[in-house]
Amino acid sequence: MTSVTEDGGIRPIEKKELCFITADKLNEMELEKPLFLVEKILPVGLCILASPPKFGKSWFSLDLCISIASGTSFLGFKTNQAAVLYLALEDSNNRLQDRMRKVLNGRQAPPQFAMSINALDLGHGLIEQLENFIESNPETKLIVIDTFAKVRSDTKRGESAYTADYRDAGLLKTFADIHRICLILVHHTKKMRDPSDTFANINGTQGLTGASDTMIIMARETRESETTKLAITGRDVEMQDYQMQFEKSRCRWKLLGTTEEVEDQKAIAEYENSPLIYTIKKSLEQQKEGFTATASEIISSSKKLNKPIYETTQKLGKSIEKYQDLLLRQDNIVYEPIKNGTGAKKHRFYYSSNPFLA
Repeated sequence: MTSVTEDGGIRPIEKKELCFITADKLNEMELEKPLFLVEKILPVGLCILASPPKFGKSWFSLDLCISIASGTSFLGFKTNQAAVLYLALEDSNNRLQDRMRKVLNGRQAPPQFAMSINALDLGHGLIEQLENFIESNPETKLIVIDTFAKVRSDTKRGESAYTADYRDAGLLKTFADIHRICLILVHHTKKMRDPSDTFANINGTQGLTGASDTMIIMARETRESETTKLAITGRDVEMQDYQMQFEKSRCRWKLLGTTEEVEDQKAIAEYENSPLIYTIKKSLEQQKEGFTATASEIISSSKKLNKPIYETTQKLGKSIEKYQDLLLRQDNIVYEPIKNGTGAKKHRFYYSSNPFLA
């Protein structure tokens, strides 16, 4: 292929070839799996860690850095030991030292953990600084930038918020991909919360979330809530929901379990402490073949057992339905509602091993 130049000459045009692979060849290849710095939750790539202000992101980040640099578990998950760089751009050395000592709690500080409280922004040399650091410290596998706002480049005239977000995040993702490291941007969530999509609450446009490989959100129902949800999703991570609690005595986050597990534990605790369940089990102790009663009769029985139920008959029926699955799972008790014409609804309870089950 050729083209005509401005002076009438002819020059060859370089042929652009598309690099491709066929499905059968790809299927046969032994590809390297993504490296996880924290088993199950943190692979290499660009990661956004976000929450409202003053939620403990920095404590989370500091503990994460120390855990990976020392090769110890984080939130109960195994880590792959590696060198770490933490850009604590909103801290002083005094505050950083104080926090680190609290998290270490007498342990030796890992020598592979480097920190800085100053860095250039993306428009004035941050990538060059990080390149130089990686060149001098090639064993580095984690860089945490706390916070992302501190390294944002200036928005160009006429540039949309989406373009600016994608440009800044894209530069950092490219850097992370080239060096096969995890780069975490500590960021904030939006003031107006979207309850339907946890990850839509990350402050900024879809240009930011679209460029990221992993997203980690810390959220609570209210600021006074005793537990914090840790929601994780990403290209190489299955969507997960955990519940955490901040231990003030250790200044570290503790994983309580998945959200489903924690909610189940709460439901079981509520079940075991319920005057309704106490009344049902005591009644079955006295009537091993099972018993049938109206809501009013159950409430009356609870008072005689000195464990009064403070619910209306209508609410009691809903409570029984709520506990129906737990009755069977926890105590092998079957519940059956019995319609009684136009009269009061009755409730039947018996053990599943009862010979009269049919």
